[in-house]
Amino acid sequence: MVLEQLYEDIILSEEYNKVLEEQEAIRKKQMEHYKSFIEKLSSPLDQEFIDIMDEQLETVPFDFYHMFSEGFKLGAKMMIEILYNKEEED
Repeated sequence: MVLEQLYEDIILSEEYNKVLEEQEAIRKKQMEHYKSFIEKLSSPLDQEFIDIMDEQLETVPFDFYHMFSEGFKLGAKMMIEILYNKEEED
């Protein structure tokens, strides 16, 4: 059952906090590299690089959509399991 697995095996809060801390450290390091690299570029290459990076960052919402979609599916499975088990009990 999904609910049993969620309760027994999936400890989301612990994993979530680890991921946040790791992501923050990675983002900080990436930003340092980004700023360092831009300082080495001369104009107009610096602005061109910034524009390229902005284009790439436009895809980030698609990643969030995928994460939301997967989370929603998990929630739907949990609800189906709850409703199905409720019908069995009646």
